[in-house]
Amino acid sequence: MAGLASARIILLIQQEYAVRLCWLICLAMLALGGCAYEVEFESAYVSEEVPSYLAEAEIVVLMHDHDVELVYEGGPDSRVGETTTITMPIGDIMREISARVFQSCFMYGVVFTEALVPDMQYIVAIEPEIRDFSYQYDRRVEPGVIEIRPTRDGESVEEIPVSTITPQVEFELALTAYDSTGAVVLEKSYPSGLVSGESYVVTYRPHERINETFHAALQDIMLNVAEDIRPLLVGQCEITNLEARAP
Repeated sequence: MAGLASARIILLIQQEYAVRLCWLICLAMLALGGCAYEVEFESAYVSEEVPSYLAEAEIVVLMHDHDVELVYEGGPDSRVGETTTITMPIGDIMREISARVFQSCFMYGVVFTEALVPDMQYIVAIEPEIRDFSYQYDRRVEPGVIEIRPTRDGESVEEIPVSTITPQVEFELALTAYDSTGAVVLEKSYPSGLVSGESYVVTYRPHERINETFHAALQDIMLNVAEDIRPLLVGQCEITNLEARAP
């Protein structure tokens, strides 16, 4: 039993060093030439949360070509990951998340259009626009958590503080809502604030952590948009109350 336990400990140590070695290789690659990552819409990053009502109507989402084709490309606002860049199709992600959120609260679905024309029959139309997107990797040293590793000469050990990385995004959603005549009935800005995703120690896909955090932040804002346009539907169509969203 003692031999088996020792073998298991050795295996765990080997696995840990293998992970650390891969991480150091990745860091070395970043330091030498950097990495350019590309992300896309991922349905797995969208939660099952829905607005608090179901309207017997459809909603029109006005998105011009430049909105749909909007792509962000750039590096983080942090020292961590400063040699990397992300290419993110923000417009496509907004379209997909808008569809999923509003399909869940408008019985007759979502209609995307590039322009509001007189023969369109709708109760409310919205025009969303994402502005000032940025992201960063926040590194924090975990108090009281250390990694013990051998020194280079192998004659002693050293204590290395363990740090975690938290992906963070920030942006603003500008929204204009129109009634059936094309008149503006709501103008509002939704600043996301600095939104933090799930922290990690080691990952081979830091760009996807940013992507997932952006999906979650945008979905949360779109759910708020759905609640804000609900008063515009009162008296215009049947509305069924669902379970209210948590504040």
